[in-house]
Amino acid sequence: MKNFLFIGGDKRRHYAAQYIMSKGYTVTFADDCPEFESLVAKADYIVLPLPVSRDSVRVNSPLSLAPVTLSRVVRAAQAGQTVFAGMPDGDFVNALRSKGVILYDYYENEALTILNSISTAEGVIFEITGNTDKNIHGSKIAVIGYGKAGSAIARRLAALGAEVTVAARKESARAQAVSDKCKALSLYGLREKAEDFDIVINTVPTRVLEENCIKNLQKNCLVIEVASAPCGVDFEAAEKYGIRVLRVPGLPGRISPQSAGEAIAETILGAVKI
Repeated sequence: MKNFLFIGGDKRRHYAAQYIMSKGYTVTFADDCPEFESLVAKADYIVLPLPVSRDSVRVNSPLSLAPVTLSRVVRAAQAGQTVFAGMPDGDFVNALRSKGVILYDYYENEALTILNSISTAEGVIFEITGNTDKNIHGSKIAVIGYGKAGSAIARRLAALGAEVTVAARKESARAQAVSDKCKALSLYGLREKAEDFDIVINTVPTRVLEENCIKNLQKNCLVIEVASAPCGVDFEAAEKYGIRVLRVPGLPGRISPQSAGEAIAETILGAVKI
């Protein structure tokens, strides 16, 4: 019987593991412990979290007091094993593959990213209702980026009655936003409109919300940073101008871990069957 070893992860790993066990597979868990190497050696498949790491040093393990380092995973992995990981960086990928390990980035699966964006959008709505004194209905909200997460967020906020403006680089993305009943402008146009917004939500993982825009925001504007590191918000500028920023990476793992974990498990098992 094939064995899956889960290393690190948040609440999603519990539900992913349960789902995999329900399909007849064996599941074990490991963090930083003396038996780590032997547990890895016995595994047919190794499952790492989404994202694999938040600091490029340790496996992302918010539930563990003893997260294992990425380098230890590489040393312990065996040629011929398959490692499933979410958004691994290039150095980690190359190190594993140089040992003959098969690596599968499950976050490249489009179906999973769509399901993940749904959880992210619902999480953003949860954060808004818990951190503002106004209804979403009637609020003026800017969403930066119109990829899967940005579009899922914008469409749901618009459906709740918000006046949503999408800021995006690509003309095609802006056209799609308008088709989805939102307003749209270029990233360069955001600065001129900044003072109009009650809430600004960033989904772009590179610096897009700069000081020249932040200084024009209303003092009571709420900025929500959804993107992973290196993030898109100039946090120092936000602090300088007294703008409140909520950093909420990994929303699916906090808001809907069962749905998100089962979606990851389905993706992994789909790859195993190939």
